[in-house]
Amino acid sequence: MLYSLTTKYAVIALVELAEREAATPVRDIARAREIPSAFLAKLVPQLVRAGILSSTRGKNGGISFARSPSRVSLADVVRTIEGEGYFRECVFELFPCDGRPGCPLHDLWDPLRDRIRDFLEDTTIKSVADKLAAAKER
Repeated sequence: MLYSLTTKYAVIALVELAEREAATPVRDIARAREIPSAFLAKLVPQLVRAGILSSTRGKNGGISFARSPSRVSLADVVRTIEGEGYFRECVFELFPCDGRPGCPLHDLWDPLRDRIRDFLEDTTIKSVADKLAAAKER
């Protein structure tokens, strides 16, 4: 389970937005986190369709959370960018794992994959933003 640059950018941008707590232009988020603005602009529609963000045009427009960042898990972001099949991936196979018990690595990988998925489900954008803010205060 490795994360694509696209997923990393999405998480980083959402954490930045959570820290701002207000609608913000995409270019401002991109600039603050050194994400290519055009790249981030292409991610926004995916996050809007997933119900994570809302987008407003106009002078005071920008992106904001469609639901509280405390209700957006890292797993929500991974599913949006990578697809649901991502959580069935096996690092030892090229194709999604069907969980067949005959796989010699099944007993090693499945419990670890489940723990990673549980971590992503339990960790919210808000909790990541809070931890980063606390670290900056030290």
